[in-house]
Amino acid sequence: MYDVIGNVVDANDVAIKDVVVSDGKQKVKTDADGYYEIKTTSRTLTFNADKYAPNTFDLGKYKLGAKVNADVTLSGLTPMNQKNFFQKNKKTLMYVGIGLVVVVGGYFAYKKFAKN
Repeated sequence: MYDVIGNVVDANDVAIKDVVVSDGKQKVKTDADGYYEIKTTSRTLTFNADKYAPNTFDLGKYKLGAKVNADVTLSGLTPMNQKNFFQKNKKTLMYVGIGLVVVVGGYFAYKKFAKN
């Protein structure tokens, strides 16, 4: 059985409270200082928290029965920035717009000048 302790922090080295640390069978949560303790026979721990990307820690490189300090850093989830989306896809969006104008304009021109 592994005796695991550790801290969970964000990219700015700030402790994260209420991170769920799981070995697949049991779950514990970090305290206000980001600290947790868990005893497990599992080889992998998973770390999940709201607004953060999940992370794992591999215990397989340690001998069973070892005391392990498993400090983990979680990265924040970043919502897609609309301004960056439009800037990166400016040409494609421009061509799609022009294509729509040509198709719709062509349809109306056809309808106007079509001989019945």
